[in-house]
Amino acid sequence: MKLGCIYYVSLFISVSAFGQFALPKHQYDSLTQLLTTNPHDTIKFELYMQLGIANSQVNPDKAVLEYHNALKVAQKMNDTPRIMGCLTTLAFLYSHTGQSPKSIEMLLQVLRFAEERNEDTSMALAFIGINYEAQGDYKNALHYTRRANTVYEELRKNKKIQIDERGYVAGPHQLGVIYEKINQLDSALHYALMSYQRISEKPLDNQFTFFYCQICNLLGTIYSRLNNADEASRFFYIALNKAKEVDYPIPMQESQVGLANYYLIANKLDSAIFYAIPAYDGAKKNKGFKIMQKSTQILRLVYEKKGLFDKALYFNDLSIAARDSVTGAEKVREVQILTNKEEIFQLKLQQEAEASRIALENKVKMYALLAILGSLALLATFLYINNRQKHKVNALLHEQKDEIASQKNKAEKALTELKSTQAQLIQSEKMASLGELTAGIAHEIQNPLNFVNNFSEVSEELMVEMVEEVDKGNYVDVKAIAMDVQQNLNKINHHGKRASNIVKGMLEHSRKSSGQKELTDLNTLSEEYLNIAYHGLKAKDPDFSAELITNFDPTLPKINVVSQDISRVILNLITNAFYSVNERSKKGETGYEPKVRITTQLATNSQLLIAIKDNGSGIPDAIKDKIFQPFFTTKPTGQGTGLGLSLAYDIVKAHGGELKVGTTEKEGSEFMILLPL
Repeated sequence: MKLGCIYYVSLFISVSAFGQFALPKHQYDSLTQLLTTNPHDTIKFELYMQLGIANSQVNPDKAVLEYHNALKVAQKMNDTPRIMGCLTTLAFLYSHTGQSPKSIEMLLQVLRFAEERNEDTSMALAFIGINYEAQGDYKNALHYTRRANTVYEELRKNKKIQIDERGYVAGPHQLGVIYEKINQLDSALHYALMSYQRISEKPLDNQFTFFYCQICNLLGTIYSRLNNADEASRFFYIALNKAKEVDYPIPMQESQVGLANYYLIANKLDSAIFYAIPAYDGAKKNKGFKIMQKSTQILRLVYEKKGLFDKALYFNDLSIAARDSVTGAEKVREVQILTNKEEIFQLKLQQEAEASRIALENKVKMYALLAILGSLALLATFLYINNRQKHKVNALLHEQKDEIASQKNKAEKALTELKSTQAQLIQSEKMASLGELTAGIAHEIQNPLNFVNNFSEVSEELMVEMVEEVDKGNYVDVKAIAMDVQQNLNKINHHGKRASNIVKGMLEHSRKSSGQKELTDLNTLSEEYLNIAYHGLKAKDPDFSAELITNFDPTLPKINVVSQDISRVILNLITNAFYSVNERSKKGETGYEPKVRITTQLATNSQLLIAIKDNGSGIPDAIKDKIFQPFFTTKPTGQGTGLGLSLAYDIVKAHGGELKVGTTEKEGSEFMILLPL
């Protein structure tokens, strides 16, 4: 337990280092002087740790050097707990400065240490999760963070070993951070409020301000995304003022970024600049690359809105540089290598355990055999054992062969099921498109049918009236009624032909495709399927309404395409646009009017453009690169197969064209179909 206590003290130092003031110069010089006069290793270790703490906020590179000096002393002392404490400290510092691969590598060593001694592993697991979250690998981040929280909560209930009290607050806080990143805002708010309540119950002494600011910043971010501007700004200002009281740079910068984003959304551009600039400058000093990236992204958007594109481009370059410092391709590759090594290590442990079990079983069998055959001659014993070994090998080979055959059958069965599932999903997507088409056709044909029914009923009443007038001998009125009936029959004929033309036109587009290209008027095709998609959604949701804007180029030439396939692409993109504006309109934003625009024009001398634009919620940058992947969908379960955009992409590509997307989160999206002439 003594080793464990030292270990947790080291952990406490590692985290606390980021929440302390920089030492005054005379105190720093005093610590440096003590190193030259105190040769004792224990004192040297503590002095190097204090020098590292002093530099953590003002000079991270110097802090890394001092912690490495402390690590060398601990290694010289062969003091495992102190070594692990140094590794934890360095891991946290590397994580903060965007060096996740180094951080994860050290934390995995710490995790082994804690597992071997049956100590609290929750802190190491949590820090690993934080590093994966910084890399944008939210799957692994959520996996390790859940493990950390589960371990901590079990230890807190059992109270069998010493645990770090900060996990009581930090666990739900980190879960809230990750759920916010993966857009599960209800879960994010649940855990953030839990963390806020817990820190109110357990202030954590000198760690209170650091955690309190982080929690308030998280709540501000979540409320901002939930469009609750009042709560968002309130929590950001609470965090900012609290951080200023004790001069905590990192929480202060996070609050400034949150407020800058708040004012950007509110279109108060000067206020956004007022908070974004100091956030960037402060983060630049302590290598806070994530803050640098967020603040420069905001400044880019601000200057774009102001029309100052030179400045916008400058901050865009800074944002890319900051992003690459944390999640560059090389760092992602290094993190993936570490992840693979960890999986191989776990597999090796399982294999070693299995090998030990088999070895033990073999020893037991061998000793039993020697006891039974002890009286036999050495040669006979050797031959007997040799014979048995051959039988064992043969039996093992037969077992392996059977196992291989079994695994092959399972793999073939799984492949068959996967192909069946894929076929079902593709059919589901086609049926969804057919449903939209059917609903639109039904609505289009309903209008002329209503006219036919109405004029038929009126004509029937007129015929009854005409019979009555014939009986009376009033032939003047009979003639007038007959003329009215004749007019109604003309109208019935007109609207009947109109319905027939609609059916004929729809059948031309819905009949089974031969796969042959034919000259097609894309203006007509686009207009028809815009109406079909709109009426299809109106049939499902009578409350839906949107402004339809068309801008068709009258000089647009006909081109050779498979019209059914291209119409499916247009129908899918328009349906998605209506879905996006409908979802945003349900949020009740003041002054919001849903709009969908479809444009056709010649993009170049060799390409034709169909652009479908909406002012819906837009697509987050984090998932924009994934939207054309098969089975990826942002819609709730049961409302999307994840194949619509993937099939549309493949259809356009098969025509030798391109399908592009331009989007701004919370402002809308534009999908552009480029087809060769």
